[in-house]
Amino acid sequence: MKKLILIRHAKSWFKNTDMIDFDRPLDNRWIEEAKFVSKILKKLELKTDLILCSSAKRTRETLEWIREEIDADNEKIVYDKGIYDNNSTNLDYYLNLFSKVDNDKEIVVIIWHNPFITRLVRYLSWNDNLWMETLWFAILDFEIEKWEGIKSNKWNISFFLSPKNLME
Repeated sequence: MKKLILIRHAKSWFKNTDMIDFDRPLDNRWIEEAKFVSKILKKLELKTDLILCSSAKRTRETLEWIREEIDADNEKIVYDKGIYDNNSTNLDYYLNLFSKVDNDKEIVVIIWHNPFITRLVRYLSWNDNLWMETLWFAILDFEIEKWEGIKSNKWNISFFLSPKNLME
């Protein structure tokens, strides 16, 4: 069985209009939400094999908040600017990215941006009603031996977290 964990970055800061989107940091008001998500991830006791992270500042900062809880040592992390550059238009980029993952990797995490993360979770789960807000995450399980099977098979969502709704 393969497991894919999709995480959208925490809320970013918008006040500096001169800053390019790629360099926007996280907003401090979302620290409590990040702490909450960290506790949930810790309880899930995930032992990840690979973490694919957009190289944008806000995704890297999100990873730092949850690093320990997803067992993210440096050898497992791949920062990919392509995850940022292709975030809204190129579904094939991601499907090809996953299909190239070594088949000995059972649990893969990807941390990136909307609207693409919503589009991908809808595609993989065949559920057009899902939406990924900031710091939401979904865990998808699939009965395949090779990651290239991601392109043609439906995944089962085993966990979906909306911290915004739980914390209100």
